[in-house]
Amino acid sequence: MGEATAGVASLPGIRVWLCRLVAELHNGRSCLLLLPRSMLRDAGSRADRLLDDVLHDLADFLLLPLDESPAPAFAPCRTPAMPPDGRWTGLAPVPDFDDGLPDLPGTASAAGPEPRPPAPPTPAEALAGLLERLAKEVCFGDGADPAGTDPAGDVLARLAGRGTGTAETRPVVVRAWREPVPSAATHLLRRLAATAKEAGLPPGRRPRALVIASTEDLPRGLPDQLPREDIAVHWWWGATGRLDTATVVALSRPQPASPTERSHLHEAVAQATITEVCGPFLDIAAALASRWDDGRPENMASALHDVIADLPGRAAIPPQRAEGTRPPGPRPDERLRAAWNAGTVDSWDGRLRRHPGYDLYHEHAVAARVWLAQNHVLLPLLDDARERFTATVRLRARIPLGRLAQDYGPRLEPGRTPEAADSAIATMELGAMWSAHCDGAVALSPAERRGLRVLREARNLLAHRVPLDGDRLRRLVEELCR
Repeated sequence: MGEATAGVASLPGIRVWLCRLVAELHNGRSCLLLLPRSMLRDAGSRADRLLDDVLHDLADFLLLPLDESPAPAFAPCRTPAMPPDGRWTGLAPVPDFDDGLPDLPGTASAAGPEPRPPAPPTPAEALAGLLERLAKEVCFGDGADPAGTDPAGDVLARLAGRGTGTAETRPVVVRAWREPVPSAATHLLRRLAATAKEAGLPPGRRPRALVIASTEDLPRGLPDQLPREDIAVHWWWGATGRLDTATVVALSRPQPASPTERSHLHEAVAQATITEVCGPFLDIAAALASRWDDGRPENMASALHDVIADLPGRAAIPPQRAEGTRPPGPRPDERLRAAWNAGTVDSWDGRLRRHPGYDLYHEHAVAARVWLAQNHVLLPLLDDARERFTATVRLRARIPLGRLAQDYGPRLEPGRTPEAADSAIATMELGAMWSAHCDGAVALSPAERRGLRVLREARNLLAHRVPLDGDRLRRLVEELCR
C-alpha cells in the first residue's frame, strides 16, 4: 500500500475485519494473525501500521518484542573534516599517499580468525527467553521459580493467577516476525491457552495472546492443528472488498474538470473500471487512478503497465493466469500460499483475484475487466433509455400499435396468450425498434434515428462481451445525458 492508502484501517471492509479480531480478544480467546510475507518486509511495514490500529482498539496490552532503541544521533568520524575557513585545527595532518610498501600484518591478523556468529537458540531456549521478557513486563521478577523444574510453566501459571488469585487479562501481543525464532510465539500461544483452560477461568478472566506471523515462519500445517475452541486463526485474506477499492480510487482521482452530468457519468465509468481492473491491490488502484487521466478504455493496458513498472519492490509476476470460478474459501489453500506470501493473490468480492500484472500477459484479460465494469455501470442506464424510447416508438408508429407489438414485440411461447399492445411495446428491445424503423413501421427524425443507433450499437457490443472504446463511450454518454 502506498502513501495514498496509508489510512486503510478506516476502509469499511478492513474496519469490519479488525473489529472481528479485536472482539475475539475481548471475549477471552487467543488469536493467531497470519499475514503475507510481503506485508512484513515492505518499506514502512504495512504490518506495523495494521498492528497500530489493532493496539488502538485494545487500549491496554503487553507488546513483545519491545521496540528497538533509537539509533545514535551521530557517529564519530575517523578523519576530521577541514573547517570551512581552511584554518588549521591543531590536529596532526593525516598523510594521504602511497608509500609503495606492502601492507604489514596488523592487529586484525594478529588477533586470529573472526569469531563465528552465535548459533540461533533452540525452540525451547527461544520460548524461555520470550517468557522471561514477558515476566519482566508483568513484573514477575525473573519470571522463574528457582525450586521448580519448569520455569516456562511457572510464568504461564502466574499469568493465569496462581499465587495472586488475579489473572493477567491484558492481551500479550507478540510480533513473531521480529523474534529470533518466530515459532516460539506459537508455542507460547498454545501453552497459554492450555494453561488458562486447566485453571478453569471463564473467558473474560483468561490470559490471552495475539501472535502476528507469516506461514513461512511456522511449521507446515500448524494453523490447522491449533485448538479452534481456544485459539482463533485470522488470515489476511478477503479483508478488502469492492467498496474498499472504490473508496481508494475515488479519493485518488483528480476532480472532474467540468461539473456537468456527462462528466460525472464519464467519471463513474472510469472509477468502476479502475476498481474492477485492480481488485484488492489498493496501491495499484491508487496509482492507476492518478495516471489514467484520459479515461479512454483502449489506453488502460498501457497505463496499468506503467503503474506496475513504477512500483518499488514489485513482485515478479509469472505469465500464468488461472482464476477459478469456485469461491476462494476462508483462507488461501496450500497451492496458493507462495503467491499469497508474495502478495500476488487474494480473495476479493467472492472470487480469487491475482495481481493485475497477470492480466498484462494475456491479450484480452484487461479488456474483459473493462467490459465487466462498463456492463456494471451502463447496462442499467441503457435499460432506462430503452424504456424511455418506447414513448417515441408509440408516437412515431405508422401502423396500428397492436400490429407493431405483434410484429416487433417480445416473442411469445407457443400457447401463451398475447400481452396487451402497450405492455408488449414497453418491453420492446432496442434492436426490434431499429428493425421497425428500417421496415418503415416507425418514422424517426434524424436526431431520434441517430440516438437509437448509438444505444443499439452500445447494447449489442456489451451483450457480446466487447468493451466500448473511447469514441463509442463518449457518444453513448452524450446520448444518455440528453
